[in-house]
Amino acid sequence: MPLSLPSMNAAIVCDDMELETYDVKQEGTSSLTAFIASEAGKQFRVTYSNNLTDFELNICVYIDGQFLRAMCLRPGENSQFLGPYNGACSVLPLEFQELQLVDPDLEDVPVASETGTIELKGYRCRILGVTTVPLPPQSAHKGLHGGRVSELKYLDPRKGSPYASIKIFYRSRELLRAQGTITGNDESVQGSPINNKRRAREDGSPSPPRSRQKIKRELSEDAREQRIRALQAELDALRAPKQSGTSVKRELRSPSPIVVRHAGEVVDLTLDDN
Repeated sequence: MPLSLPSMNAAIVCDDMELETYDVKQEGTSSLTAFIASEAGKQFRVTYSNNLTDFELNICVYIDGQFLRAMCLRPGENSQFLGPYNGACSVLPLEFQELQLVDPDLEDVPVASETGTIELKGYRCRILGVTTVPLPPQSAHKGLHGGRVSELKYLDPRKGSPYASIKIFYRSRELLRAQGTITGNDESVQGSPINNKRRAREDGSPSPPRSRQKIKRELSEDAREQRIRALQAELDALRAPKQSGTSVKRELRSPSPIVVRHAGEVVDLTLDDN
């Protein structure tokens, strides 16, 4: 769900999905803050809409404190910001980067307070007129023949607090977990079974005990006697060559189907009665 105020909505879209928001806080009807989990190298876009029914809303987009875009939306209209223009024909896509909250050149000195933020500021206005500005000829093959510049009459002062503001803090998921913004039972990202088990341990919930079942084999009296006689016969057969000097053909037992490898050795469990 997008972040919503009575005057406007906003969302961050990555991989064609709206990113989940955390620790959403609203102050009155005009200000809202939230956190999202960002992933370095992922491209994203900013979507927004005008929820007002009787006023146009000029929405300005700031990323890391830098103004990048202003778009005047009519009542009920929506739009999106893909990135700043690279010339007249292309757009530089927005992409999350590794976030540094401490200046690497100045030990333990925080970077600018707006680093790691995406902010949308809305100002009520009236459109007095629209002027079409022609674009370069090379833009025609992309279907672009002109841009619109609106002449606006602002109903809210441009200096000071805007009529509406949505501010989104982007951080890595690991950092949000460390800060406690994302709790351990967050299920917004489905991982492999191994990762899910690891998350369960991070939650503090006990992992299932890995006990090895002990089985004690009980032999009946007849079976025990037969076993003893078989072993005694084999022992006698092994001693026979030394006593008589004659050759005795020895009948070998079939190997055990269970083998335990330990320290490079193979141990036959056939004789293990424990």
